[in-house]
Amino acid sequence: MNHKLAARRQADRDCSVIDALRPELATEVLYKSCTPRERTVVADAFIDATIDRVIEARSGGDASPLSAWLAAALDGAALSPGFAILADTCVVLEASLERAGVRDATLRHELRSAADRAMTCLRREERVTPVRAIDEVDARINDLFARLESADVLTAEHSRAVSSWCGRLGRRLGLCEQDVTLLTRCGLLHDIGKLKVPAEILNAPRALSPSEWRVIRAHAAAGESIAKKEPLLRETLPGIRGHHERFTGGGYPDGLRGDAIPFVARVVSVADCFNAMIGRRPYRPPLSPTFALEELQRNRGTQFDPALVDAMIDVVLHAQ
Repeated sequence: MNHKLAARRQADRDCSVIDALRPELATEVLYKSCTPRERTVVADAFIDATIDRVIEARSGGDASPLSAWLAAALDGAALSPGFAILADTCVVLEASLERAGVRDATLRHELRSAADRAMTCLRREERVTPVRAIDEVDARINDLFARLESADVLTAEHSRAVSSWCGRLGRRLGLCEQDVTLLTRCGLLHDIGKLKVPAEILNAPRALSPSEWRVIRAHAAAGESIAKKEPLLRETLPGIRGHHERFTGGGYPDGLRGDAIPFVARVVSVADCFNAMIGRRPYRPPLSPTFALEELQRNRGTQFDPALVDAMIDVVLHAQ
């Protein structure tokens, strides 16, 4: 019994470690595999879903869902943006499992095997110039996001993670795939207004002055103005402008409250604040997920929509 309990605790620890590494893993894969234009929400979704399958396999002690997912991706039946990303996702994940002390030989074998098969498929295609259809909306998003990435890597890393959390929240809420995609797009662009924030303020390793805070607080409205120049991105505007509104009022830029705050903005708000706490910041190291969840709970019904806090806690505590 003690052996089983220790094994269960180790599996839970491993799952927490893998989940905490999610933003870094996604960033490493995307920089390794993709040009800026190819770093689409489709690529993000594939990497995120693969990490979910690894966590599921480690938690349940059964690698078959991961094996099936990878096989389907190789066959083109899953949401796969290409063999190069599939191969690099598996390679990066396997190396990260080893560095993190996850000693599950079966998981590592599945990842290594899938990477080898993907590389074989990729070599077969090397004689043909690949034609990749990129959704026109995502193409516009990628162009904007490439600017943010060039301006501030830390903000881009945070935005990728927020996009991932938004997608997981949407799926946990049972939303249709179209709505989940919208949430991920809003999460990716929510801080695009920080293009207008000077780097010395954005990366200040200290407390900001009142005038600097006014500049920071202007980023939500500035982001809406930037995205509004692209007609195809009009659906993302409420999520960008409203992600700093507070459920009982007093947020910015419009002081909205309750259901007057667009739903997408309420989702982004929860995901944004959670990841801001557990992620790297210029002025402090990451906080623990436990502390971040306690803060969400403490502000449930005041800063955040209560139902979305409950869903976020469920997503974090019951990763699938």
